[in-house]
Amino acid sequence: TFHNEESGDVVSWLTRNTAAAGGKCIIASAHTVYNILAATRPDIIRTLSRSDWPFALPKFQCRPILFHHDGKIIINFGRTPLMGNPTHPRPAHFPSLTHRQIEALDAVEAIARATQMEIQTRAGDIHFINNLAILHRREAFVNGQGPDERRHLVRMRVRSESLGWSIPAELHREWFDAFEKPADRVWHLEPMPDAFFPLRKYPN
Repeated sequence: TFHNEESGDVVSWLTRNTAAAGGKCIIASAHTVYNILAATRPDIIRTLSRSDWPFALPKFQCRPILFHHDGKIIINFGRTPLMGNPTHPRPAHFPSLTHRQIEALDAVEAIARATQMEIQTRAGDIHFINNLAILHRREAFVNGQGPDERRHLVRMRVRSESLGWSIPAELHREWFDAFEKPADRVWHLEPMPDAFFPLRKYPN
């Protein structure tokens, strides 16, 4: 399903290899989603802007999905932190989404799919997208037997204090943890074991 990364002004990926089948990167404009909702379901915009969305990952936090901040519309969310999945089950003691919130997520997904653009990547391609204004997802893929038929993307999340958009206060912790907290920076230039990224073979 469509989502943003939890942090980063810009998300980029270098395609080193493509799968034997599938694996297209798919993007949609969050501003287009907003404009259609504003014209047809403004109540959903109000729902998305409420601060009662219970994100479970990476740490529990209630915050909005949709922000009007510093003159810009910003969307930041993912279904897994809000609803869980088989690989990352949602803790039972966390609050569940309301029917109103699920309806809002489904509306965002439906509009994004109706207006999406598919990117057929090839080895050597580099893409950059605005993580605050562009939603993305990926279709499922099947790797082949040969070394050149195994999907391998090197992803990077980028932050610029001078050129990037101002970040809403509710997102500061994620940006700090990603870009300011001391940590090792690892580039997976060679494919990792199949189980290293358990979500990567499924649509997301």
